[in-house]
Amino acid sequence: MDLHYLRIFYEVAKEKSFTKAANKLYINQSAVSIQVKKFEEILNSKLFDRSSKKIKLTYTGEALFKMAEEIFEKVKRAEREMDRIINLDKAKISIGATSVIGEPLLPLLMKGFIELHDEIEYDITISTKAWLLKLLKEGELDILLIDEEHITDPNLEVITVGSVPYLLVGTKNNQKLEVICKEPLISRKNIYNNDRAISNLEDKNHVCFNTKIPVLGNLGVIKGMVKEGIGNVILPYYAVYKEIQNDEFKVIRTIDEVTDSYQIVITKDKKNLAHIIKFINFVKNFKL
Repeated sequence: MDLHYLRIFYEVAKEKSFTKAANKLYINQSAVSIQVKKFEEILNSKLFDRSSKKIKLTYTGEALFKMAEEIFEKVKRAEREMDRIINLDKAKISIGATSVIGEPLLPLLMKGFIELHDEIEYDITISTKAWLLKLLKEGELDILLIDEEHITDPNLEVITVGSVPYLLVGTKNNQKLEVICKEPLISRKNIYNNDRAISNLEDKNHVCFNTKIPVLGNLGVIKGMVKEGIGNVILPYYAVYKEIQNDEFKVIRTIDEVTDSYQIVITKDKKNLAHIIKFINFVKNFKL
């Protein structure tokens, strides 16, 4: 398969226009049409349904477009990586993280990693999972650290690390669970493991939290509510590690039956780069 023909087909299918594809490729429209037909002859298969007034792919064309999209995304990532290496003359890692991982964990991870590998530069993006995954696929990011997500994309490699228990924490010392249950309980909204941890704590100790405050959003806001005395909170250990070490939060109960991990996500074409391997190995071996 000639990549020159594949690129022309891909641009026409992507732009849904022979004219727009021609402008993007800096060739005239007739040349685009001729080369698409030549490509169809080479493949011995129709790629576009010419009975329709609009640009419409055949079943074969749809399948080829999806494969071509993966190929040219990888080419784009390779170009960006080479530009970065040439311009910097050293390795650089672009790291993306969700706030629930980035806020408590990333500073600790980066401090330890820089001490071992000061030859590697990095930049960081904190955002939502959906946006981070988009940037990863486009080559803007090299590696993600996210709270657990079911990812089935064959071009991505997902490594689960850092399994820790859930904790019920607050700001007061030595409170009985029967007393704690009468105080508001803050938790992350729509997080399956959080709900499991609450249910496990209630069932195991035969108690029920009277007031529950689910919060959808920033981890810093949730912890700020606890610090202000609004209520107690159930979170994974990595999310409250710093506050426990600084004696801001007291551990009321450890819920060993429910654990939480986070994930490293990379594109498979970058998993063998030396600086990426160094970062992954560091994160895999990192202990709080």
